[in-house]
Amino acid sequence: MNRSALPRLHGAAFSESPEDAYASLRAAGPVAWAEIAPGVRALVVTDHAAARELLTGADFARSPEHWTPLPDVVATTHLALLRPGGLQHVDGPEHERLRGVLDDCLAGVDLHAVRRGVQRHGRALVGGFAPRGHADLMAEYADQVAGHAVADVLGCPDDHDRIRAYARSVVDAGPDSVEAAGKLMRRLREIVREKQGSPGADLTSRLLAHPARLGPGEVELLLSSMVLLGIAPTAAWIGTALHALLTEPAYAGEFVGGAVTIRGAMDAALAARCPVANASVHYARRPAILHGVVVAPGVPVLVGHAAVGTDPARPGRGRPRDRSHLAWSAGPHHCPAQALAATVAEAAIETVVDALWDLSTPTRVITGRPGPFQQCPVHLGVVFAPDRRDGVTGADGGGADGVVDTSAVTHATGANAGSAYAGGADTRTDEKGVTTGHAVSA
Repeated sequence: MNRSALPRLHGAAFSESPEDAYASLRAAGPVAWAEIAPGVRALVVTDHAAARELLTGADFARSPEHWTPLPDVVATTHLALLRPGGLQHVDGPEHERLRGVLDDCLAGVDLHAVRRGVQRHGRALVGGFAPRGHADLMAEYADQVAGHAVADVLGCPDDHDRIRAYARSVVDAGPDSVEAAGKLMRRLREIVREKQGSPGADLTSRLLAHPARLGPGEVELLLSSMVLLGIAPTAAWIGTALHALLTEPAYAGEFVGGAVTIRGAMDAALAARCPVANASVHYARRPAILHGVVVAPGVPVLVGHAAVGTDPARPGRGRPRDRSHLAWSAGPHHCPAQALAATVAEAAIETVVDALWDLSTPTRVITGRPGPFQQCPVHLGVVFAPDRRDGVTGADGGGADGVVDTSAVTHATGANAGSAYAGGADTRTDEKGVTTGHAVSA
């Protein structure tokens, strides 16, 4: 292994053009070494067949305790998302028990009420920037509405800003990620205590009341997974799908004509720009072979969900109703909240598209957020006709002469989206009329 020439899954170059790194990894084989933080190396799977083998097999564990250097790695590189503390890091019977409780409680979430809540939050957010004629739909809309939705489901609507900011810091793997992770867990601990004393019609209360009689610490663990693996990926999905709708020729005519193919853009975004880039970390329990590659015990092995989605050899790629992308992961740790995430994303996109009928973006390229874990636009600058009708409120970003300041929309630069969204993914409607359909694994 030539460590000096390893592809880097971090830094500005990776954020701007992740496919360059994935192409280098593919050239090295289905499972290859990469640098996921300065001085930190891991194996990354970019091949679809190898990823399915890892996700569905029994030779590898999810617990980070198998990685001896982990405490030092987290302290020096800010990879707080890798440390123990979530359902995604639990194995075997314990995972089955906790996952069963979470599945039961998520089944009790009223997705129609979630949709109405997202529409309400979305309209309020749009009202804040509609008079300006321009906005950054990532910072001012997608990030915000995803935070509102998760906080509402957990039963802590007033905490949406706090938990969203904590989750974003952890997923960004920035200098404050470890501190943010600690603050998030402390706040979740307080929320659990509050719900023990005053339960409500929310996920936290249902987890506490489940017949399995989970302890407070176990409920906190499940909530942390919902926050860390729910807010940022859902926001990324909203932003990426909106960018596709605004830039892809396949959607342009329908968008202008009013018959927007939102589901098609959501589907394609999951495969072409999977919101979770590299995750589903596994560790070999003993010397193992993964798709012909020898893996030593304790070596972190990440699934490159974004690279798997664009794997040229992936079965079904580009076909109608393509569901082979693994954006939702696979095996026992497949995403438990697919219907919830899809409901939030679809309602959020519908709301902003309906409100701003002439929405457009002046650029076809986007830059991704930092770190190895996500594929999320930093900005999504858009312009539209200012709406100053009575009832629309918000700060006026235009000048005194009414000219719109479009400086905010010039930030959306970076990796060329081009025709990357071609293809389909896994969203569909269940018997209740709710859409189901990023790689969140728990």
